Amino acid sequence: MTAREAGREKTGYGAVWTVAGLDDELRTRTPRIGLWLDTTRLTVGETVEAIPAGRERARVV
Repeated sequence: MTAREAGREKTGYGAVWTVAGLDDELRTRTPRIGLWLDTTRLTVGETVEAIPAGRERARVV
């Protein structure tokens, strides 16, 4: 993600956010509600399969 952002003319995070800072904020301070998937090492097909497979973890009560 950092390398991709460095190669872009625009930034999606503004002056206050860095890619690493946003990633840390989301991973450490965001409540884990619903289904969270780390798709870093998944193919598109594996991601598609993981969504219905995780439906019980996705349930918000």
